[in-house]
Parts: sequence; structure tokens; C-alpha cells
Amino acid sequence: MNINFSGYNENVVTFEVEGSDVTMGTPVKMASSNTVCACGIGDSMVGVAVNVRNGYAAVQLSGYIEMPTDDEFSVGYTKIASASENKVTQSENGREYLVVSVSDALVGFIL
Repeated sequence: MNINFSGYNENVVTFEVEGSDVTMGTPVKMASSNTVCACGIGDSMVGVAVNVRNGYAAVQLSGYIEMPTDDEFSVGYTKIASASENKVTQSENGREYLVVSVSDALVGFIL
């Protein structure tokens, strides 16, 4: 039996984008009023850009998401922060999320 968390409690909001380094899959943080920018390494993220076009980003703020990682995660509540190359890592500086699936290069968690 396959389990799929896609669509669970998804919440996507449109923000203006600061800078040109926000693409689909980029962890983002608030830059200024109504505006997001790409997270730096170790930054706590508000969500992940799921679409970017014409200076605007659709940012997923809640729900299930899978992100690439080089870190070894375990399931359960874990503090997660942005890493390089649109990846995530475990970090005391991050926000706590529920990790529900782990594979070699992906971690699935509830925002």
C-alpha cells in the first residue's frame, strides 16, 4: 500500500519577489512587507516557492512538501533550516516541522 500526503492542508499565498534567485523549489523568507526572498544557508524559512513568474512567487506556507537534502533525517519533529542549492538541513536555528518520510536524498515534512 502506498501512502501519499500530497494535498494535505496545502496553503499557497502570492508574494512579490526580491532578487532574481527565487525559482520553483526555493526555500523563502520574508524580505519586507508583502515580499519574499531566497533563504540563505541556515535561515528559517516561511515556506517554499512552488511557482515564480513576472516578479511574483506562489509560496506554499503549509501542507506536505518534499525537499532535497544532504543531511540524515529521522521521522518526528525536527528543526529544519535552509541549506545550499535549495536544499534543507537540520539546524537549531530552524523552525520545527513534522518529518514523515525520509529517503536517500529527500525529506518529506509538514510545513
